Amino acid sequence: MQKLCLSLILLLALASCARQGAPAGGPKDTRPPQVDSLHSTPNFTTRFDQRTIELKFDEWVVLSDVTTQIVISPPLAKRPEVLLKGRKVVLTFDKNEVLRPNTTYTINYGTSVKDLHEGNPAKDLRFVFSTGEFIDSLGFSGQVVDAFTGEPVDNISVLLHENLADTAVRKERPYYFTRTDKSGQYRFQNLRSGVFQVVAIEDTDQNLKWDGEIEKIAFQEPSILISDSLKGLVALKLFKNQPKYRMQSQQTGRYGQAKLVFNGPIDKLNLQWQTPPGAKVLLESAKDSLYLWYDLPTDTSWNMLVSHPEWVRLDSASGQNLPYTDTIRVKKIARADFMEKHQLGFSDVTAVGSAPTGRGRSQGAPAPVAKPAQQPTKTMNQISGQPAILSFNYPLQTIDTSLWQLWLDTVQVKKFVVRADTLHPGKCELVTDWKQGKTYMLTLLPGAITDFWGKPLADTLRRNFAITEEKQLGALTVNLEKLQPGMSYVFELMNNNNPETRRAFTADADTHQLMFTLLPVATYTGRLLEDQNNNGRWDTGNFYLKRQPERIFSKKLDPLRANWSLDVQFSAETTVAQKRNQ
Repeated sequence: MQKLCLSLILLLALASCARQGAPAGGPKDTRPPQVDSLHSTPNFTTRFDQRTIELKFDEWVVLSDVTTQIVISPPLAKRPEVLLKGRKVVLTFDKNEVLRPNTTYTINYGTSVKDLHEGNPAKDLRFVFSTGEFIDSLGFSGQVVDAFTGEPVDNISVLLHENLADTAVRKERPYYFTRTDKSGQYRFQNLRSGVFQVVAIEDTDQNLKWDGEIEKIAFQEPSILISDSLKGLVALKLFKNQPKYRMQSQQTGRYGQAKLVFNGPIDKLNLQWQTPPGAKVLLESAKDSLYLWYDLPTDTSWNMLVSHPEWVRLDSASGQNLPYTDTIRVKKIARADFMEKHQLGFSDVTAVGSAPTGRGRSQGAPAPVAKPAQQPTKTMNQISGQPAILSFNYPLQTIDTSLWQLWLDTVQVKKFVVRADTLHPGKCELVTDWKQGKTYMLTLLPGAITDFWGKPLADTLRRNFAITEEKQLGALTVNLEKLQPGMSYVFELMNNNNPETRRAFTADADTHQLMFTLLPVATYTGRLLEDQNNNGRWDTGNFYLKRQPERIFSKKLDPLRANWSLDVQFSAETTVAQKRNQ
């Protein structure tokens, strides 16, 4: 037994002696591993014909993220094998790989090689060789930013194609490529002279080909001539290519409403309906959706006909692309069930169903369902001098203000106006002389509103309005600079990515002033859209039409304080670097 214990102690002692690691104490190692050039494959070699490249380092290293970090340009047909052998990183070309003649290749190792103990990556680790007589030495750099946010985008593949046709980016691998870093920067080195198409893609599948609508893209137009005279950064704006216009979804499963959702604006859409005589129809438009509210004299199925100028298909008889119409069949749905179950209420509160009374209930009929407990009354913040917006879950047909009661404390307010929203039939505005710092209570009695189908409000609705004092609000003056006279713009004041307010205008000079009053206290971001087609919204680009996305300039503003007026200078040349400084 004593011998066994002695043996265990001896084994543990030997194990502790054999354990490798950095010595305790002393300064932390921050030095990256260095290539031992005397015992490595020579870099910048011409007439290169080897199948293996060995890089030996001056310390023990590890390999990580080889697939994503090691980038070879021009790209190879086969993925090479990369292994760690002692202190050597060995890259071996596939046995079937054929290197191009008279071509300079660059192997960027990225951060794939790191020291063993501290994980310091080797810096600027590149291996360059040429299968010809000389090493190409041209290059350029640039940055890729998101076209909408203006923020840099990392791990984006930037491609150089000799073939200048649009189809090349989808069908061919590029002649050169590189990837962006965390700051969106990219750099090409050891390029040959020539004209190249410059394209950047998300490349989620890492195939170096653009997969159309699935991946974002950026492009430089026109193509660039790579030569000694190429100077400056080539900036690229990444965007989702404008897709072919199509319907994304249709919702026709309940009586009274058909909702059609599209992948773009609906301003050019044409909608017709084939309803029976005596039907009532109301059309409501949203940004990318259409709501068709309907009421039929009899339960029956019917059709909607949808067309768009972009919708064409090849006609086999004429050989031409001809417009077509999509037919949507709305099945027969029972109106009586809908009229019995649906209930009018505020759109932001779950409707509470009315329980039927016991009067007139036949023997054996089910007992009435107990009415759920009424939800607490919502209180909305309201600014004096502005109408209160009331949103309901169904379009309104009539408003009976005699059944509306507005109370300020215990005093009933008699002077108020209710206005229907002509664009949004489920909304209306309540206008009165709001007193600052006070709280109002609005009561809608049964019958105060009637919906599109003629069903009146069954239950009492209540809503409170807390009127904000002006001294709790702020004002903002935005002085826009470096505008293009004659260009249409849209300025949005963003509060936590939500538009607080927006103004559309056409610049008549290179400067323009916008004033905003009665703003809630917040830290806003100003966003200026260059509205080239004057449609009041931002439009993405189209690679096939060589149309860049509309430009956006944004700036984070200083915090707006209560009872404070803020003056802001805003340039239409704001860059990402300037935004960081702000």
